[in-house]
Formats: sequence, C-alpha cells, structure tokens
Amino acid sequence: MDRLKKTRLLFALICVAGCGQSKQGSVAPEPVTEAKSSAVIDQTVTESRPTTSIPLVSTTREGTAESTFQQTLIAFQEGRLETVFDFLPPSYQADVNTLVHDFAGKMDTEIWSTSFNLLVKVANLLKSKKMLILSLDGVKRTPQIESIKPHWDAIASGIHDIASSEVADLSKLKQTDVRGLLESASNVFRRMPLPRFGDVNVVTVKSDSNTATLSYRETIDANPKQVEFVLIEGKWLPKSIADGWSSGVADAKAMLEELPHQISAVKPEAMRQIDAIGEMIEQLQSAKTSDEFNAAAAPLIFTIAFGAQMAQQSMREAATTPRKGSAVHCIINRELNDSQLTALKDAVMATLNTTSPDVDYELIPNNGKTRCRFIPVSDINALTALVAKHFDAAEVRLDLENRTIHVDLK
Repeated sequence: MDRLKKTRLLFALICVAGCGQSKQGSVAPEPVTEAKSSAVIDQTVTESRPTTSIPLVSTTREGTAESTFQQTLIAFQEGRLETVFDFLPPSYQADVNTLVHDFAGKMDTEIWSTSFNLLVKVANLLKSKKMLILSLDGVKRTPQIESIKPHWDAIASGIHDIASSEVADLSKLKQTDVRGLLESASNVFRRMPLPRFGDVNVVTVKSDSNTATLSYRETIDANPKQVEFVLIEGKWLPKSIADGWSSGVADAKAMLEELPHQISAVKPEAMRQIDAIGEMIEQLQSAKTSDEFNAAAAPLIFTIAFGAQMAQQSMREAATTPRKGSAVHCIINRELNDSQLTALKDAVMATLNTTSPDVDYELIPNNGKTRCRFIPVSDINALTALVAKHFDAAEVRLDLENRTIHVDLK
C-alpha cells in the first residue's frame, strides 16, 4: 500500500468514512484561479516537527482545497491526528464523538478491560525481551524489521501508553472528547516512524467557491492522479469522503446496535483466547535462554496467526454480504479513481433515484478492489444490466443469492 493510501486509510478511520450524501455549507473561501497553483511540501518542514501550528506552503493560499490537502499530509507526517480531526466539518466531528460514545456504551466491559491488560503485558514483553524477540527467525525474516529496530523502544512505550490511557476505561470513553483523545494519541505517534510526504506535488486543476479538482504526484516521476474536493460547512474534504459520510455513519450505528449480541456470542471463546495468550506471554517473560524463548514463542505465533486468518475471513464475508435486505453490493477488481467513482455513482443514481429518492450508496476503493453498495434496490437485474453497460467489455456476473454484482475489468 503506497503512502497516500495509508494516509487515506488513517483519515477514513478517524472520519469513520463510508459513503452516502451530505449537504454542503454556505461558507466559502475566495475562488482559486484554474490550473495556476503548484507546490511541493518542503521536506525541511518535518525536521523541527512543530506541535502547535500547521506549517503552510508559501505558494499555496490558505483556505483553499490545495492548502488543506498539503496541510493534512504535513499533519500526518508529524503525527498530529488532532489537526486532521480539525479538518472535519463540525457536524462530522459531532458524529465521530457520538459513535465513540455509543461504542463505549455497547462494548463488553470485561472483554475490553482484559484486552487492554493483555496489551500492557505485550508492551512489557517488547521492552524486557527485545533482543530475544529480534533473534526469532520469523522476526528476522520480516522485510520491515530493519526499519522498525531504531524505533523499537518508542513503539513499546507507545503501546504501553495507549494500553494505560483512558481508552482502556469504557466509563471514561463514554464521556471522552475525541479530539482530546487524538491529541494524546499524537504524543505516542510522534515517537514512531511515520509516512514522509516531502516529495508530494499538488496542483489545482480547477476550483470554484464550493468544489475543486486537484492533481497530485506522489513522487516527481510518478503519474499524476486526481482527487475531487468539496466544501462542507466551511471545510474542504475529499468528495469521496463527503459522499460517503451519512451512509458510513448510518452503517456504523447499525453495526453498533448488533454489537452486544455479537459480543455475547463470541465472549466465552474470546475470553479463553485472551487468557491463553496471556499465559503464553507470561511464559515468554520467564524464559531465560533463546531455546526457552523460542519454545514458548511457537504456540503464541501459531495462535496469533490463526486468529488473524479467522479475522480476515470474517472481514471478507462481511465485505460480500449485504448489511440490509434491499442492498446490492458491487465488487470491482480494480481501484477506481475519484473521477471513475463519480461517473459510476452518477450513472447508477440517475436510474435508482427515479424509483426511490432516498437511495443511499457507498464507494470504497481499497486493497486492489472497489467495493460499492446501493440501497434500496428493487430490480437487481436492471442494476446488473446498467453496470454491465457502464463497464463496456468487462465481465459482469451476478451472485443473486448474496445480491452481489462482480465486475472483472480487463
């Protein structure tokens, strides 16, 4: 995953981004002249790593979409997650706070606190058995290990700080201010290796008072990519996030309603696994030699790998299973860019809105695919034909049982 995809993922996590429809605010900065502004984020900005101000690029006027794009990258580069949160419109910030509070109210207290106690054990193990962990064959073969080594102690301390923070206490999480929480998390992230964006080039292609199209290059020699921005409540946001907000929040609320039932179903096994992993970590802590440590590490590695495999399987199943009875999923075997996403959305919505004015949607490009969801859809065969026409010469097949359209672009 490239650097900007990682940033987009982080932004999406903070934003609880999904897809849907949002109303634009009336506050607008001065329009930007078309295709005139260009800047490269200065790598020297990151050396001083300021924590209270947002460095601006001299060739970019503050209050524009281009400036927001650049400042967001700088904030991620410096680990200032609270600054990224500040880029969200006020109503979006309120949505995030509500979702966090709702999650804290529905999460099982015993599983949550036990999990964070386990995380403390992990942090202590990383600190006390650093050399033995780094000597493990599986660790030595990890491609990223050499870049991680210089930051090992900081990562271990960061995990310990997170595990000991108010996040570990659901009663505090119910009342927390997410911005303050992110500000505390930023203190941890600043000690860790973060993506660098010193060579990202951003150009404004066109802009008016409420919309902007930016072109950016991740490196000087990279092919340019375009991203559309819109103005929401006086804040510039990627159009894909703005389009997906209401649907994403609604989906998150729906999943939170199901959380207590889901937790109760898996709690006995989850607690057993947590206890078992805790015991394995204690055995690792008591190991004195490499042989003892390796012997104790083998079952832990297997348990974690198996758990990760099961989690991935669950995520795949969730991604291909409609969350509501009248929803239709569309899975495309390629990540569409913002222009392609907009074209697909417009084509589908032009048809669906004629029969239902309250159609909702999400469009999420990630991990080599684009996953779409439209709801409500009464005629799935008509939608399949529309998608096939839109992606002319592509292989389109309908999984009627799972209400999912698969598109294989050539």
